Amino acid sequence: MKKTKLCLLLFLLLPSASSIAQEITEDNYLKVDSAIWKEYEAQMGAIQTLYHEYPEKKDSLAIASDKIYKIADKENRDAAVKYASTPSGLQRLFMVRLSFSKDSLSSILSSLSQQMQESPYGKSLKEHIQDKQIEVGDSAYNFEATRSDSTHFVLSSLKGKQILLLYGGLNCMGQEGREALDTFYRQTSRKMFEVVVYWPCSSLAALKEIRKEFPSDYIFVSDFLQDRSPVKIIYGTQATPTCFVIDKDYTVVFKSVGLDIKNISGIIKGE
Repeated sequence: MKKTKLCLLLFLLLPSASSIAQEITEDNYLKVDSAIWKEYEAQMGAIQTLYHEYPEKKDSLAIASDKIYKIADKENRDAAVKYASTPSGLQRLFMVRLSFSKDSLSSILSSLSQQMQESPYGKSLKEHIQDKQIEVGDSAYNFEATRSDSTHFVLSSLKGKQILLLYGGLNCMGQEGREALDTFYRQTSRKMFEVVVYWPCSSLAALKEIRKEFPSDYIFVSDFLQDRSPVKIIYGTQATPTCFVIDKDYTVVFKSVGLDIKNISGIIKGE
């Protein structure tokens, strides 16, 4: 028992990869980033071993896992700020933008060179700062995109129906999640309800491949703008799936990170 606790403590007290003094360069950011996640994976691997050896300690190990994740997440965010003047650092800052206030992001962005501010991720951050992100109670953002069958799509064309808008994530929700969504979808009418899956992919060919991988009757769309997409910026998404329930009046009435099928189905059926 004491040995287990000692091993766990040693893993939790490993030195921070991002705290090592480094010259601010692209290569050094990539090294720090790699070290953060290698350390994280090593610690989580040790936790998994302890899970198997000491199943009676699952609650304390779950707490330790959460602590390990929070440490890695903070190091990840700290490194993004420290190395924001490098291309990959600025990209990571955009990826974790929802963890920072807009004032903080504005201050970081204004400290960068004009070249970095005008780079693709500099512009995306600027758009995030300037735009209001969609929250529950707001009107849905009416975006245009291309369907997987090559036809034009406008979200407002579904006005009058309930909509479940997914920001990607059919792969992330796993087989169980996909089956639960499919079951609910089959229980509803297309006259009243649609599932729209926005995919942050780069081309129509890529969207068609995704359709083959996840065959369903859902509406698959993309604008092929990836991180520059107003869908990503205005809806304030990063994790997949991020889910939005939009009612018949075109108002966002529910938002979740991850598929919360119980609440989603309750809202849709309750309309």
